Amino acid sequence: MANFRIGGLASGLDTESLINDLMRVQRVPIDKLSQKKQTLEWQRDSYRDINLKLASFRDMTLNMRLQSSFLSKVTTSSNSNKVTATADSTAGSGSYTLSAVSRLATSATNASTAGISANGQKVDTTKSIYSQISQFVGLDEEEIFKDTADGMNEEILVKKAGKEFSLQKLGKHSLEKMGSVTVGADNYQVVTSLDDLDANQKQVFVDEKTGKMTFSQQIPADSKIGVEYEMVQKDTISVGSSTKEVQLSQIGITEFEESITFTWDKKDTDGNVIKDENGDPIKETKTFTAGTDVNNLAENQFYLDKETGKITFGSDLQAGAKAEVSYDHQYFEFNMSTYNETGEVNQTFTFDARDSLTTVIDKVNKSSLGVNMFYDQHSDKVTIARTSTGDFNQSGDGKEISFNGSPFLTNVLKLDSNNEKGGENAKFTLNGLETERTSNTFTVNGVSFTLKDTFDAVNGDSPVTISINNDTDKAIENIKEFVEKYNELIDNIQGQLSEEKYRDYAPLTKDQRAALSEKDIELWEEKAKSGLLRSDQQLSSLLSNMRMNFYTPLEGATSEYNQLSAIGITTTKNYLEGGKLEINEDKLKEALENDAEGVFNLFAADGDTLGEQGISRRLRDTVTQSIDAITLKAGNGMKTNSQFSIGKNLDDINKRITELESKLADKEQRYWSQFAAMETQMQKMNEQMNYMLTQFGYSSQ
Repeated sequence: MANFRIGGLASGLDTESLINDLMRVQRVPIDKLSQKKQTLEWQRDSYRDINLKLASFRDMTLNMRLQSSFLSKVTTSSNSNKVTATADSTAGSGSYTLSAVSRLATSATNASTAGISANGQKVDTTKSIYSQISQFVGLDEEEIFKDTADGMNEEILVKKAGKEFSLQKLGKHSLEKMGSVTVGADNYQVVTSLDDLDANQKQVFVDEKTGKMTFSQQIPADSKIGVEYEMVQKDTISVGSSTKEVQLSQIGITEFEESITFTWDKKDTDGNVIKDENGDPIKETKTFTAGTDVNNLAENQFYLDKETGKITFGSDLQAGAKAEVSYDHQYFEFNMSTYNETGEVNQTFTFDARDSLTTVIDKVNKSSLGVNMFYDQHSDKVTIARTSTGDFNQSGDGKEISFNGSPFLTNVLKLDSNNEKGGENAKFTLNGLETERTSNTFTVNGVSFTLKDTFDAVNGDSPVTISINNDTDKAIENIKEFVEKYNELIDNIQGQLSEEKYRDYAPLTKDQRAALSEKDIELWEEKAKSGLLRSDQQLSSLLSNMRMNFYTPLEGATSEYNQLSAIGITTTKNYLEGGKLEINEDKLKEALENDAEGVFNLFAADGDTLGEQGISRRLRDTVTQSIDAITLKAGNGMKTNSQFSIGKNLDDINKRITELESKLADKEQRYWSQFAAMETQMQKMNEQMNYMLTQFGYSSQ
């Protein structure tokens, strides 16, 4: 809180004004330091602004080292309704002729041979398949559904050598019992702890919660791991509020416990948890046993509806109660295989009884099989198609999608491999060579062709010619943009180097700013900021080096285009512009048409020496060095003041201002103390004078 002072009560002097005048003189050194600080801050910001422009230009030098900036190609097709093409920078100029496209590549497709719904009512794809057993024509419960209590068999194909693998069918279940683990013909002993694994023995540890298997020895790629095990569903029943009904996470329950024990914290009448002498909550429990009639349950009985997984209790469960239960349930699975460039892809899918047809379709579509499956309600059929075109199965029955005798796919979804259509390669004749591709889009020598329709020149159709030429227009635009960016950069830097400095216009002090209008302040500071970087040695050196980067011929070039003037780029005639460039577009276009590779190398060549390096490489190194040097001087948004020279000067000025402010505060306090002492003495003198006047019969009234 500021001091509240009143002076001049005895003397009648304007003490505050007098002290302010005295202090104004004392503040002159601080004002000068503040002006110097402001100048340094403006200078710092100017350097940083230049660094931003340099960084932007440096990014462009990288683009000018890309082949696509100079050697991009333009393609034309004599019949774009039949064949189109694009070319990358590696493609050579020339033409290709397709005399025939006898067949387009197609995807393998299949569909249900008949409707999958029964009773004249379509299946609900969002409800569990188990709850609609009678709604599917071919769904035999005993044939399709299995019991987790009967154990699981799983085969894992090792794609990459390693020691760690996971059981896929376990899902969110827990292992109840491990059976055998084999790798090929070798049996592996199951141990109970990771610490028990012996690298000299064939052993494996299986985490009962995650299904992660850790082997004692590395399993080679392409091996097959066979696992037999039993799994169980474990649920935690948590009661949020008093209730008689709870829902298990699974349906189609086959085996369940004969009793359920709930545990909860004991509470007093106010609802507070009661604790023992150790501060631990005292627990209460209640056990329910299995009943047979949901409508006639004793207080401590429960009834499980195995179809729905709903449990009903004979009395309300305590809020906050918990119980752990384990049980077995029904599930179903099926196996599918497809083919791609690397060969056969085989996958087994496992589903709980609660899963719907939508869940099944979604899981298949997200798998590595590369297929798209969906159910069409109108036709009541399931269709499945490969997401890629082509014939990849070159042996056996030639089918791209196999259902491997899975009853769910063949009996329930009515899918039959004999119903498959398509899965053919594109067949065409290119430059006289008859060949095939699995896709209608393919690449030859950097040219990407897309086949759109069939034709045959032998039968009277016109052949299709694809022409590839250099895209000189794009290259010219890239070079023009680069030159314009360079001209803007040197124009900005040259302007600051030659900007007039007004030495009579120092930064305004606080009192000076208060006395001026906003417009006057703006005009004043425009001159005060002028010339901050005038004749700066670092920037002058940068411009000189950049000009040398441009004008130095490329050593070792095999092309005649080994310097800028050879491709029509020269400096302007006005020397005051600091070396700006101008382009003769006709000459540049001619150079690109004659030798685009040579023009590219002029900008992008790599080399050990400056002369062997292309213009863009030289400029990038030069600009980077200048950015680093300016950053050491002016810093950036990521650096503290102590990490660059101007910042150190600012810290020093701030320290000196703080010290002077402290001294001035002490001095101001002394002035007030001195004036206060004077006022006290004058008050005493006034009192004495009044007393003497009173004694002589005079009154001050």
